[in-house]
Amino acid sequence: MAKAKKFSGQVTADTIEVRFAFSGKVTRVYKHPGDQVKVGDWLASLNRKVLQIDLDRELADYERVRAEFEIFVLAHPNPGNDREKYEKIQAQSVLNSAVKAVELAKYQLDNADMKSPTAGVVVSDGGLRPGLFVTPSSHPFEVLDSASIRFVFEADWDDLSKFAPGSTVKIKLIGRPDPVSGTILPLVPHSSPASKSRPQIRVGLAESPAILPGLPGEVLI
Repeated sequence: MAKAKKFSGQVTADTIEVRFAFSGKVTRVYKHPGDQVKVGDWLASLNRKVLQIDLDRELADYERVRAEFEIFVLAHPNPGNDREKYEKIQAQSVLNSAVKAVELAKYQLDNADMKSPTAGVVVSDGGLRPGLFVTPSSHPFEVLDSASIRFVFEADWDDLSKFAPGSTVKIKLIGRPDPVSGTILPLVPHSSPASKSRPQIRVGLAESPAILPGLPGEVLI
């Protein structure tokens, strides 16, 4: 009977950086390190006053352009020559542009709130504080993606056949009385073919509550 072999590793997870879509002044910070978040939860918000003014201005401009277009249609219900036809096309294009300007201003207003793209735990609030002026390249939130929690360990090349993608293994994690189940994920090749590093085996965990990155454990084959 072959002797059981242990493979030591640890739990890892992806950390997602979340940023504002544009520059502005922070008005509220809703989440802080350690807070649990769901997809779509608000993390922080920018000042909406200027954005609302922009939207109101574009709406007013749209109403003006729309009125001008309707006046033209009333004056030329059936354009009879090329000039009138081109003038109608011109008026229609100006109206279409006004509609797009309203949509863009509304998009800016809707994106004044930074929302979590994933469920997980806030690792860092990026130092965001109310009154701070930020840009898209500064002060990112960091959220640990709970869906990406996995157990990672190294194996010898000779043992690679034991870890076929899709197969199930049991993992004994430190501090947990019972082993947890996991599914072998596809092997990720090394970035450099010349690398002599041992292959890393990734195991998707069937249970993730209270399992934190860095937690050591063993796979027994």
